Amino acid sequence: MRTPRTPVLVKLLVAGAGIMSLANSVTIPFLAVFLRRELGLEPAAVGLVIGSSVFFSIAAGFFGGTLSDRFGRVPVLLTGLGGVVVSFAGFAAAEHLAAVVAANAALALSSSVFAPVSKAFLGDLLPEGTRVRWFSHQYLATNAGYAIGPLLGVALGLSGDRIAFAVAAVVYGLYLAVLAAVVRFTPVPASAAASEAGGTERLLGSLRAVATDPRLLVLLLAGLLLESVQLRVSALLAQDLDIRFENGAQILAATMTANAVTVVAFQLLAARYVLRLPPVAAITAGGLLLFAGMAGFAFSASWWHFAAAMVVFSFGEVFIVPSEFALIDRIAPAAARGAYFGAQSFTQLGGFAGPFLGGLILAQWNGTAMYLGVGALALAAASVYLAAGRRIPGLRHREEVLDGDPVERSDNAVQ
Repeated sequence: MRTPRTPVLVKLLVAGAGIMSLANSVTIPFLAVFLRRELGLEPAAVGLVIGSSVFFSIAAGFFGGTLSDRFGRVPVLLTGLGGVVVSFAGFAAAEHLAAVVAANAALALSSSVFAPVSKAFLGDLLPEGTRVRWFSHQYLATNAGYAIGPLLGVALGLSGDRIAFAVAAVVYGLYLAVLAAVVRFTPVPASAAASEAGGTERLLGSLRAVATDPRLLVLLLAGLLLESVQLRVSALLAQDLDIRFENGAQILAATMTANAVTVVAFQLLAARYVLRLPPVAAITAGGLLLFAGMAGFAFSASWWHFAAAMVVFSFGEVFIVPSEFALIDRIAPAAARGAYFGAQSFTQLGGFAGPFLGGLILAQWNGTAMYLGVGALALAAASVYLAAGRRIPGLRHREEVLDGDPVERSDNAVQ
């Protein structure tokens, strides 16, 4: 049987993830430099401006996905991208703190719409057996953009300058124009189109489905535990390295470089193997690798120890991320797919919980206890996923396309 041709829109959504992360990584990592250099803000004000974005991102991810169930994927995606263009232009023109706060909030709201809605759109466009592969490709494109962007920004002399935000606005504008042109002449599935019937009732129905589906709530809890370990691991490392090593900044740079390189390289080399695993098995393996990486940090004594531990940690990320999306996709009703992917934004609260818990442990004990304590959350998450895989019928079986042929697989074999 010949493998069906992948829709152009799928490839464009995956390429867009890479293009957008490239534009973001030239600007956002250096936002603190811009705020201090261009506007003269004090460190406390810089931290407040940057830190507040996480709450806007969570809200936008959830409601953006939910609104896409009501108004269609395309209008919500295009509106979000348009908001990003305006936000970056606002940064480039900002002269006062109020303008920066407004641009930062608008950027967080607009850019956070893309991830859940694009994944819901991929689910609409692709047969079930190929979705995990393309979720993995999108994850790879995102990480490749973040790996290249900061170095490119430094090489081009854009880091922390206003021109960087203007360039990002142009890049997003071009992508928006291409996406708008393609969707204009490409039919979209009914599940991705605007709802003509139901209106507000359908929107409220999506919200009720998210709030009352115990399968989703269990997956969100487990995802939050994993994000507490992996989302802001750099914050944990930075605190410990600054205390224990004179060259802590250099060790942190080497360690995070190892993360970016490993994610991109391992994704290319092992994607097919990872995708052949049932999602519950892949996430369980990923959780164990996250803990092993954190244990490695706990007992590291030199930069190469930290780099090696980060390689193990990064393997865990590659196992986890596309498989989490696969599980959400599996339980999501077609009519509420956007809301389900949007609800996954709540796991980003782990980006606050992990560093907060780590800071408490570090202040009371030491770095070794911090890494092991926070790392234990990954073991707890793996346990939740294993229990969910056994008890939730919707997670046990899937139909997967391998070499063009449908194959029925069971998660029970690995539990």
